[in-house]
Amino acid sequence: MAQNKEITLNSITRNWRFIVITVMLFASLSFFASTMITPEYKSQAEILILQKNLDIDPYRAAKASEYAGEVLEGVSGSSDFMNGILEKIGSNAGKFGENPEKQMENWKKAVSVTPLVNTGIVKITVLDPNKRENRKLMEGVMAELQENGVAYHGNENITLKKIGGPVYFENPAYPVIWLNVLVAGAVGLFASIGMILLFGQNLGSWFTNRSKIKFQNGNLNQAFYHYPEVR
Repeated sequence: MAQNKEITLNSITRNWRFIVITVMLFASLSFFASTMITPEYKSQAEILILQKNLDIDPYRAAKASEYAGEVLEGVSGSSDFMNGILEKIGSNAGKFGENPEKQMENWKKAVSVTPLVNTGIVKITVLDPNKRENRKLMEGVMAELQENGVAYHGNENITLKKIGGPVYFENPAYPVIWLNVLVAGAVGLFASIGMILLFGQNLGSWFTNRSKIKFQNGNLNQAFYHYPEVR
């Protein structure tokens, strides 16, 4: 057992060049692939659902707020909600696609309204490739909910109050290049070690131990490199 462990460690140590090259290859590919992805900038805000009627039973009030949050989550993906916001910011649905199906699909990716369980708080998240458009879209969402919220949740006894944000993040939410490179490097590390253990102990010798064999044919000298066979 101890001898097998020693052989394994020796194999990994002897092939360190192969491991380094594999890790660098994986990390480089991940970096270049990440730079090809269009970045998405994120902004977030929070809204508290409050009861106007203070005499209502606390349990019923909590349930009403929770229900209103679920309703807002559902209607946030509707065309009425999308068009109401786009009209406020002076834009149109063509921004999200050429046909209604594509527009709604991209809208749901760009804007999400998520109720936080048992809190009466709704979190709003907006994603957009352009920082300025992200800000405009978030402002439109907040304005639409606070001005016309009743039209969506249908309860005149509640009001929506902004309690957090909007927060506009400077760095792209996607892709996180450094994280992608780190994960790819780790994958390359484990992949190279696995290849050494599975396919042979001399993979690293492909990059180091090359025996030069010379052939002479009259006055012509030809040389080529011979790579050791993997066992």
